[in-house]
Amino acid sequence: MIAGIRYTLASELNERPSLLTMMDGKKRRAKVDQDLLFATVDVFTDRPFGGNPLAVYPYAEKLTGAQMQQIAREMNYSETTFVLPPDDPQHTAKVRIFTPHAELPFAGHPNVGTAWVLALHPEWVPGQVQDGQMCFEQQAGVVDVEIQYHSPQQPSACWITAPKPFERLHTVPRQVLASCVGIEVAVICDDGCAASVGIPFAFAEVSGRDVLTRCKPQLAGFESANVSHGYPAEGFSLMVYCQEGAGVLHARMFGPLIGITEDPATGSAAAALAALLAGSESKDFVLHQGADMGRPSVLQLRVQQRDGMSPRVQVGGRCVPIINGALRLHH
Repeated sequence: MIAGIRYTLASELNERPSLLTMMDGKKRRAKVDQDLLFATVDVFTDRPFGGNPLAVYPYAEKLTGAQMQQIAREMNYSETTFVLPPDDPQHTAKVRIFTPHAELPFAGHPNVGTAWVLALHPEWVPGQVQDGQMCFEQQAGVVDVEIQYHSPQQPSACWITAPKPFERLHTVPRQVLASCVGIEVAVICDDGCAASVGIPFAFAEVSGRDVLTRCKPQLAGFESANVSHGYPAEGFSLMVYCQEGAGVLHARMFGPLIGITEDPATGSAAAALAALLAGSESKDFVLHQGADMGRPSVLQLRVQQRDGMSPRVQVGGRCVPIINGALRLHH
């Protein structure tokens, strides 16, 4: 049972050293019978209340999967993460990712945000960190993370590498795509396709930014698309995008079947899109997302081709700490 949540804005911590000591001075241990510390960050932004919010629970050893799901539902962010000791002691942590409705095998902004929180609070790290390099164990595989720092415990950027090889999946007809977001078939540039670097998404290119603004998710369209073009575990989720000059993208991502009507920043989808657009070349992209939700986000994307191997696909960005708090599971 969730009994309550207390929190403090992260910006207030500098003015309240006693709380800072309380939050940062705890040794790593599972305290499910007492308050569970958590932190929230806005991911893929450099200003508060932009980007994609994330809640991170660093002491999750004794939580059951059902409790994690309940907490994620209570937080009601697009994702909440739970940090556990890694199976491999050389790794940094095992990280489980939950939407309000289900657990995910991999996602972009939860990894970036979790790494940022652990960089701010090294005493919360259950495993190893080597020269700013972290390794997160997840259902989709091991996610490599690179933290860049302004100064100790002051990260300046975070990059993650997609855990699975890029896969171009099936074609999705323009009619199906149009029915999902309530726009005309004529403004979709071509048939779309599904692709993945850990979790599958469908992609649709539209003719311009004005069309992107007009998109509205249609649940009936998504349900129909899921029957013929979806995936039983993940459902049918769609990123609609347009290109604006060399390497500049604008996008919106809709996932109503997984409880995300619209996402302000979707690293896993952005990574797959970058690999899709790069083709056989090494390319960098900047993707803007979330503006139509009032939460503008900026995702940096790198695709590096490798001889005889799938390309290395990375997603990077900044985060802003918002809340440090504690959740009480029991009265």
